[in-house]
Amino acid sequence: MEQVEKLPSSIKTIWQIKALITLGIWLIIAVALLVGKNWASGFFEQFLFGASLAALIIGVLNFAFDMGLVNYHWNYWTYFIDGRQVELHHGFFFRKQIIIPIARVQNVTLKQGPILRLKKLQKVVVETAAGAEDIAGLDEKTADKLKELIMKLAQEARNDI
Repeated sequence: MEQVEKLPSSIKTIWQIKALITLGIWLIIAVALLVGKNWASGFFEQFLFGASLAALIIGVLNFAFDMGLVNYHWNYWTYFIDGRQVELHHGFFFRKQIIIPIARVQNVTLKQGPILRLKKLQKVVVETAAGAEDIAGLDEKTADKLKELIMKLAQEARNDI
């Protein structure tokens, strides 16, 4: 894999579902505060109404922001693997480049939660002694190939040392 790869476009749906779940949580908080207002009186009643309104506004703004950034995230999230390193790039305004030397890789794990399972996607977690980085949203075949490739390259790098 000697070229820069992008995440599959089906990850966009996952990010949209994540935004909907976050909106749902904010709406539950807003409704709970509104229901709690019915048992309060005076200043506390007004406070709960204001807090409910604030939670609703934050939730809607967060949802709009997340939905607006789905294409941005997809366009600027890439990865690259060669015999020396795993490179992860994301962001345009706030760029982040993560380089993991192959010789430092200790473990590669595949993870798949219920939302990723909807689109038959997996997360590849590359672990080193310093921490872990992940490539979320690869299709199952690509994720498995990537795991095998990274582990093979890591084993070869360890044998060379």
